[in-house]
Amino acid sequence: MEKVRRSARTASASKPAPAPPPEKPAARGKARGAKRPATPTDPSPSPPPEQKRSKTDESLKESNGAGRKPSGKVTKKPSKSAADFVQTKPYFNPLPTVPKPRRPGLLLFAWGAGNFGQFGMGEDQLGELHKPTRNKWVEQGVAEGRFGSTDGAGLESIAAGGLYSLFVDENGTVWSCGTNDDAALGRITSEVPDPDKPGEFLDVDTLTATPHPVQSLVDENFRAVRIAAGDSISAAISTNGDLRAWGHFRANEGALGFSSGLKHQVLPIPILELPVKPGDMEKFVAVAAGNNHIIVMTTHGNVYTWGAGEQGQLGRKVIERRKIHGTVPERVILGTRSRKAIVIGAGNYTSFAVDDQGDVWGWGLNTMGQTGTGIPNAKLDHTEVHLPKRVIGLSRHELNGESVVEIAGGEHHTVFLTSGGRVFAVGRSDYGQLGLPEDDPAFEDREFPDYLATPVHVPFTEHDDPVRHIAVGTHFNMAVTEGGALYAWGQGEQSELGLGADEDKAETPTTVVRRVGPFAACDVACGGQHALALLGKKTAT
Repeated sequence: MEKVRRSARTASASKPAPAPPPEKPAARGKARGAKRPATPTDPSPSPPPEQKRSKTDESLKESNGAGRKPSGKVTKKPSKSAADFVQTKPYFNPLPTVPKPRRPGLLLFAWGAGNFGQFGMGEDQLGELHKPTRNKWVEQGVAEGRFGSTDGAGLESIAAGGLYSLFVDENGTVWSCGTNDDAALGRITSEVPDPDKPGEFLDVDTLTATPHPVQSLVDENFRAVRIAAGDSISAAISTNGDLRAWGHFRANEGALGFSSGLKHQVLPIPILELPVKPGDMEKFVAVAAGNNHIIVMTTHGNVYTWGAGEQGQLGRKVIERRKIHGTVPERVILGTRSRKAIVIGAGNYTSFAVDDQGDVWGWGLNTMGQTGTGIPNAKLDHTEVHLPKRVIGLSRHELNGESVVEIAGGEHHTVFLTSGGRVFAVGRSDYGQLGLPEDDPAFEDREFPDYLATPVHVPFTEHDDPVRHIAVGTHFNMAVTEGGALYAWGQGEQSELGLGADEDKAETPTTVVRRVGPFAACDVACGGQHALALLGKKTAT
């Protein structure tokens, strides 16, 4: 690990010894009302004992200017003609749309490690949850009409970062909770005046352990529909195809910053001005985040990446002495310039895209075959793939007409979902990451003892219930099926699997939420040491 407050999601990018299991993070404080630490400086791999954070976070105070406190407003910077622009050319990739609301509204459940407030359950729930637990704050918000203009409005989407979480409600408002040491929450949480006590400040832990809206996005009428959370980097896309980003990137040896000359970006800002032609304004439609990089896709099928690129995850070579240049977005070419992307995804140190011809492309860290591009020669250096390379066995032709529709990765493995509801996985396999039993034929006579370098099919017990969504954490995975079941597999040393206190490993997909039951799983997100799910009552419409 690279920094004391960083989660298991940010473990070393180098290949570990194959025999021992991934290092279990040090136990977090579970005392009622435990406080989270301020920005740490100790480079040890695990967080120190929890202590009350000081009211001043100097690293964030300098973020929006030298020693200057941000105003709380974001100045939108579209092109001069954006307000009156009329799009006449059909988009290759349509703009994202608002999902159909469910009634009653979707409720948030959480499990795993929550000691930094990432559950959003308040200061009294900072411990470990062994199974999915209902967030009563969200449930109360649904009852009070906090999340939308109609009765019963709830949450629409969720994203789990290293030690924080993001939610989008039916108003399109982005909410955040968890650690804000590196500006991941998109709002100021230190030295916030208490309106009821002049001269005093609101408690930092109250502002981080309970969800609060990212107010600057609300102020600019930013209707969010897509969100992404990395280790401390966040992004959102609106119904208009606008992109906002905030937070902080880290490199192998420490802080990289948000951009040249800016350590942290506390409030969301526009990133990357896309081309505008007569009758044709390019917009953003999808975003994914690795630990410390972002990948986006546009209406025109273009892919851009930026952030830390030391493992090749940006799809270009980043010179060591000029690593900050990686924080400038650049286009990634999928083989030839004529190919257009229709799907993107990311792992901790990897990036992926599916093009309009049905080919899947991967690049980034490949120490354990996690890009799915194979190991052409084990004797040669294969640890990084710096340019997009085809993923083996997952093209539309090889899948007999199916295509890959979702991609998500962990530290050393990657999971793919097809349009037919099938799941494939590649990479590290020694702790159930690939969802295969020990006697699976894929493990017979394999070249590498602790990983598979080409994608393999992951079997599920109910063949008539196709998978519709996947999420991946550091060493664990989740899948939501068409029938509303939720499955988990892999390793979860801090109850990330949601299977109970004594279940820290599942070799094959194991039921967390049953297909037959009062609730249906609708969405799931995996973070560094926690997981989130949106569940709806089966009688919902």
